[in-house]
Amino acid sequence: MKKLLTYVGVWGTMFLLGCQTDILDQLPKDSLSDATVWSDAQASTQFVNGIYGAMPSGFDRNYQGWAKGLYLLDAASDDGDLCFPWTTVNVLQNGDFLPSSSPLPEMWTDYYALVRRSNVALANLDRISNETLRNRLKGEVYYLRGYIYHELLRLYGLRSSSSAEPTGVPLIDKPLSPSEDLQIGRATYDQVVAFIISDLDKAASLLPVKGQIEAGRATKGAAYALKSRVLLYSQKWSDAATAAKQVIGSGYSLFSDYRTLFLTKNNDEVIYAKKFQDPDKVHFGLNNGWDVINSPRSFKGASDAGWGGNVPTQNFVDSYELTDGKKQSESSLYNPAKPFDNLDARFYATVVYNGSTFRGHVMEMYPGGADVTNQPEDTQTGYQLRKFHMEQYPVYTKSSDQDWIYIRYAEVLLNYAEAQNEASGPDNTVYDAINAIRKRANLPNLPTGLSKDAMRERIRNERRVELAFEEHRFFDIRRWGIAQSVLDGPLYGLKYTKTASGITYTRYPFETRRFPSKLMVFPIPQSEVDKNPAAKQIAGW
Repeated sequence: MKKLLTYVGVWGTMFLLGCQTDILDQLPKDSLSDATVWSDAQASTQFVNGIYGAMPSGFDRNYQGWAKGLYLLDAASDDGDLCFPWTTVNVLQNGDFLPSSSPLPEMWTDYYALVRRSNVALANLDRISNETLRNRLKGEVYYLRGYIYHELLRLYGLRSSSSAEPTGVPLIDKPLSPSEDLQIGRATYDQVVAFIISDLDKAASLLPVKGQIEAGRATKGAAYALKSRVLLYSQKWSDAATAAKQVIGSGYSLFSDYRTLFLTKNNDEVIYAKKFQDPDKVHFGLNNGWDVINSPRSFKGASDAGWGGNVPTQNFVDSYELTDGKKQSESSLYNPAKPFDNLDARFYATVVYNGSTFRGHVMEMYPGGADVTNQPEDTQTGYQLRKFHMEQYPVYTKSSDQDWIYIRYAEVLLNYAEAQNEASGPDNTVYDAINAIRKRANLPNLPTGLSKDAMRERIRNERRVELAFEEHRFFDIRRWGIAQSVLDGPLYGLKYTKTASGITYTRYPFETRRFPSKLMVFPIPQSEVDKNPAAKQIAGW
């Protein structure tokens, strides 16, 4: 029994019996057997649905067992901050913690619980007699397991040029029994990448294409899209570009409007998303979720106010070009007395600033203004986040149920452009991919004749702006090797001062952060290492 409990603690098998969407919660417990679950098409499908439903997302990531989606990882990047002084994001921003008090320790156990469930499914799905359903569900689970290991690898693994120390994560490809050796060390980074790619190739061979399966389920395009990202992270440039090309022209397209892209379910840009639908599945309880958590305290409901939430920094706002396609520091259109005029259209769809209208209210973010409450949750950056909000509903009147988009077509274009540029330089296909995204934002095409290095910088900035607060920047600055340079020092905000002649703007350092090298990865929670000492810490943890 002691060994079994250790096994449960290490790999999170409690999820096998604990998910509300699982078939095990829908049939009488005393009537269940392996044969009941796996010989029944509906029961098997519901088991796989349970894996989908338990996948963490930016909107509902587990926080200490009581909350969901309190902060995005972007709040620990140079793009963002968080207005909750009481959360673990503060130590994540500086590395001031030990593995025994790691922020978001639930991620390790939650993802390995999903590995366990995926392995159980793959070990049993061959019992389904319907070949079409059997193959489709196997393809879906291969995809899901690939995605789960991708998340584990980018959170806890580290690409390293040295083979002396395994820096991947523990690989488990089958259900384990208590009689087996449960001391499982890290695999190498490349071994985990190869495992993920193998799963995604199997998924692509089994899954239908977009439009031949209900929304929210994995498709062939989703498998190739994720493959492009995994290969991009591992700097396998040519292979990453090839995988992205498998998606380009396969039925996906850029949605016409950037602002409503994230509010329009099942649009043609979405490749893979976590589905929510009020009242059956919402972000975080009745009349709560993203919209409450990320509205300012000045927005009040019947019993409480907005929580403040994730907010952009001035560092991030500085990354937006002007409508002439030039940097703010280079464009004649930029007016420091009117710093929000003539910016990239994505700025207005993403950022709330003084004088902008948010939820039907003109924001007053200067001292004495309606949106400065002098409470700890007031933004220190001078900005709030507009992206993802359903502004038509007053806070606390609707449960947030926006879908979390894991992968969309714009990311695939960005993956392709980055990989192709690194593999071959800025050829016409690189320009085409980036210019398609810029066209939606009403920006001019990139200037021709860019060098490989210059194109790299343009692609990185385009990725930063386009994918803002979709939990890419946290990982991008690490894989690009720039995290320390952009995070070790002051981050900037904007102060507004109201005068008789209008508003003045003052850039100021609102916070100084540190980036010790160990912050390249999360540590494995110490309680898990205690149970499985073979899974050693890396990167100085």
